[in-house]
Amino acid sequence: MKRLVLFFLCGVSSNLSAQTYVANVQEALSLARRNNPELVNARQNLVVQEQQKTAARANLLPQVRLYGNLDYNYALPVQLVPAEFLGGRPGEFQTLRFGLPWFLTATGEATVPVVNRPARADIAITNQNLQILDSQNLVLHDEISTQTARVYHATLLTRAAIDITQQNLSAADTLTQIAKARLDKGQIEPLEYNRIRSVQLTTADVLYQNRLSFVRNLNQLKLLLGLAPTDSLVLTENLANRPINGLAGTDTLAPAERPQVTLRQAQVELAKLQVNRERLTRWPTVSGYIRYSQQAQRDQFNFLNVDQRWFTIGVAGLQFNFPLYAGGLRNSNIARAKLQLKLDQAELDYERNRQQTDNEDIRNTYNQAVQSLDLNRQNYELNAQNVQIALVKYRSGLFAYDQYLNVFNESLTAQNRYLNNLSNVFINQTILQIRNGK
Repeated sequence: MKRLVLFFLCGVSSNLSAQTYVANVQEALSLARRNNPELVNARQNLVVQEQQKTAARANLLPQVRLYGNLDYNYALPVQLVPAEFLGGRPGEFQTLRFGLPWFLTATGEATVPVVNRPARADIAITNQNLQILDSQNLVLHDEISTQTARVYHATLLTRAAIDITQQNLSAADTLTQIAKARLDKGQIEPLEYNRIRSVQLTTADVLYQNRLSFVRNLNQLKLLLGLAPTDSLVLTENLANRPINGLAGTDTLAPAERPQVTLRQAQVELAKLQVNRERLTRWPTVSGYIRYSQQAQRDQFNFLNVDQRWFTIGVAGLQFNFPLYAGGLRNSNIARAKLQLKLDQAELDYERNRQQTDNEDIRNTYNQAVQSLDLNRQNYELNAQNVQIALVKYRSGLFAYDQYLNVFNESLTAQNRYLNNLSNVFINQTILQIRNGK
């Protein structure tokens, strides 16, 4: 029996999905920065690319290798020499063969760079490439944070819209019940009842659409937070209850340098390093080397015979390499690097202006939304009261349906303006805080 209960509990626990509670937008941002798959992969990729430093430094470190050659000279060089040198008769020639057909050489070699300015420049370029990769991660970090802020508030907005639409549907249901009773008594025409019923159906459809939008936004938020689609995500914050005080003054903060601008600056520095590196290819390189070889020469393939000699070859020296002409390749590379530098500088100037314009737009949108929010809230509350008053008057016969419908449509407009303005306030406030490093 105990085993059966344990098996049942294990089966139930395996079907339970993880549940995550998020209390505010700052918790959502923190969770996204820690668990977002794109950010996690970007951080891992940076660790992988760190190995480029080792590859760049290797060109300035000593290199040691062992290698061997097995040669078979199937056609050895020959030379005709006077036979009298070898005891023959004058006027005759003797054929001499030089070398043996089988050669086995085992060599150990070490080289060390002495002067190699392009290789040193490659180290600086590698470090700058890693700096660019880090800046790209900061850009991705900023984009994920901004997207998380927007989707988080969009989710709260659609949830608030569901609550308001449910209230509207409740009022429409009440109105439909009243109209149905009056229709049965012959107090109204079928046309009026059909119009009221149409509003009820339309409101119900809007409710379904809002629920769908909420689910979509919630799933998108799960993706940004690094949660599985089957995980449960609960947003405990009510957007309407978030305090408005303390928001003023955000426009006075000086935004930090945008990561998009920092990335362009890093690319400009890389282009400068590339220009310098191409110029350094005109400089000579000097490297030292030492080589030690053991060589065996055999007339037959018999290198395991220890009684036959092995010959030693040892050499040490310096190698000087000075490139004179490369078909115009160096000049072409320098010209291309200069053009790339000019392009990167132009893109930096444009990106700086674009980010400044974007910051101004978000700041102005935020300021306008803050100024309008209190007006929209009051208008929303007044229209909500008007709908209740109009419903009471319609129930008592003091209002015609068209009069009620006008009040109801005005209320819908006020609701949409209030929700959109409320969302704009907190979305742009959060973005400004992100850009100010908060």
